[in-house]
Amino acid sequence: MPSLQLPRYSPILLPVKETFATSSHKTSGSAIRPIEFNLVIESPPLICYGSRTQSTGALLSGLLFLYVNAYAIPMKNVTLELVQEITIKRPSIGACKDCIHHVNILHRWDLLKHHTTLPRSEYGYPFSHLLHGDLPASTSSSLAGVSYYLRATATPLAKDVTPIILTRALPVYRSIVTTDVRRCLRVFPPTALNVTASLPAVAFPKSTFMMDLQLNNIINREKKTRWQLRKFSWRLDEITRLKHTGCDKHHDSPQQLEDVKTIAFNDVRKGWKTDFSNDGRIEAEVEISTLDDVPMSCNVLVPEFGFEVEHILVVEMLVSEENSPMNETRQSNPTGAARILRMQFSVEITERGGLGISWDDEVPPTYDDVPISPPGYDYFVPTREIEHLVM
Repeated sequence: MPSLQLPRYSPILLPVKETFATSSHKTSGSAIRPIEFNLVIESPPLICYGSRTQSTGALLSGLLFLYVNAYAIPMKNVTLELVQEITIKRPSIGACKDCIHHVNILHRWDLLKHHTTLPRSEYGYPFSHLLHGDLPASTSSSLAGVSYYLRATATPLAKDVTPIILTRALPVYRSIVTTDVRRCLRVFPPTALNVTASLPAVAFPKSTFMMDLQLNNIINREKKTRWQLRKFSWRLDEITRLKHTGCDKHHDSPQQLEDVKTIAFNDVRKGWKTDFSNDGRIEAEVEISTLDDVPMSCNVLVPEFGFEVEHILVVEMLVSEENSPMNETRQSNPTGAARILRMQFSVEITERGGLGISWDDEVPPTYDDVPISPPGYDYFVPTREIEHLVM
């Protein structure tokens, strides 16, 4: 395969994690490194814009540099792999590595297939790949984790030199860019109470968002009673589910786990508005904050392993019934009846999209979009002769 030679001391080179295993040859107490790797990622951060069914994926591109420091090294092969690793943190068989780590090679580049003797020089191999939009984002939860990395391997032909391996982590994110507002209606029979809630369609980690609540039909004119809001509370739960069947040897011992973690919570005892006109209503605006130090993950779904991370917003409103003759605001007597209005809302936690756009939106102009070019030099307009003035 033809290679592209690039300068070794290029300013764009970045230090990466390298693992070397060489023979016992040493110089001045340090191991000789006949082959060195370096990896440069040229593409922007890997962000899949949109949901799993709508995203077009993320484009990965970069350069793999291979430095041969010896005079000539016979090489067996040089490969580069894009790897997805799913780690089960609570396996059914704790000592089985296959039950814990599930490695999936998404793509492989065979940069050097045949036995070749590489002279002392610097070699650069460009690579690119389109990550599918349905891939789960990188995450680390209490039950499982998803990670991606590039693994470059150079295998010398000599048996006394073990393969040189380079690994580079590749965080993959998912961002759902939308400004839509969800409006939900909850009813609470046998009473006439209903709650209308408005909240953003998506939320972000370590951020705040507003939720509007409106409690309607708080006045019963036939019974001359009304409902008063005493307090309401909210909490944001992160629910992680895992249905793992184990590896090929331990598939007879499946397990199904669920973990619930509270990300944030708060109690509100004042700050709402009450309107006793018509059927009456109570309006409240609450700020949902995830700025605490509790670690949280974005929504993730891995159907192959039954791994899912979702977030539920639980809201509870405590209301009490009062007798109110003539519907006066000051003349009221409690009846002793009280209710807790409990609601649940699904919250889509996603990464921020920033100023980036999807790769397929960065399309170069087509032939029809190119404007008409200026006229050539063959077409010109003769200029008038300049009259010389004599003073």
